[in-house]
Amino acid sequence: MDVDGEVVRAGFERKYLVPESAAAALLSAVRMLLPPDPYGGRYEVASLYLDTPDLASYRREVQGKWRLRRYSTTETVFAEFKAKPEPGKVHKRRSALSLEQLPESLPAWFQKAIHKQSLSPTRLVTYTRDAFVGELGGEEVRLTLDHQVQASTQQSLQFPLFDGSQGVGFPLTEGRILEIKYEHALPEELEKLTRELGLLPESFSKYRTAIEKA
Repeated sequence: MDVDGEVVRAGFERKYLVPESAAAALLSAVRMLLPPDPYGGRYEVASLYLDTPDLASYRREVQGKWRLRRYSTTETVFAEFKAKPEPGKVHKRRSALSLEQLPESLPAWFQKAIHKQSLSPTRLVTYTRDAFVGELGGEEVRLTLDHQVQASTQQSLQFPLFDGSQGVGFPLTEGRILEIKYEHALPEELEKLTRELGLLPESFSKYRTAIEKA
């Protein structure tokens, strides 16, 4: 059993809210700079967030978010803890398990947090993601653009089927959410692109917005 979880990312992150009117131009430019990620470049994502009874993660009394994540119709679920030890810097730990293992066989480190902090499901956030990964200017970069971002209240460890039966959630934003993750410095090409499109870095949390809107 995975006791500690795998540290999958430690680096920096910038977020932008992208108007729908700028999405096509952004995607066209990004496709000239980066290839799609190894998983096909577009897929559905479902993130089930857990929190304490008094929503300590939402109120930022805990510097991180606990969640279970599933991609499209795969039978794999990831138990994750994502923290930001300082503005813009991201640290993420995760372990993989099969869908049929829920809820009995969560990873030990995740289960320990559930018991210690009395965590339980609060919100399910779903969206469609365009994802790109590659090297720019010597930097390893991962860029994602999320749309049709929706949230709903959820109290059980269940995931949507992604068969067209979902879509009952509350929309979190009218546009799209751009996230750029990098190791040290944002590549000049992406700095220029976001500037030309009039995009400014913003602080946007899907989970916090879901608590406030859904």
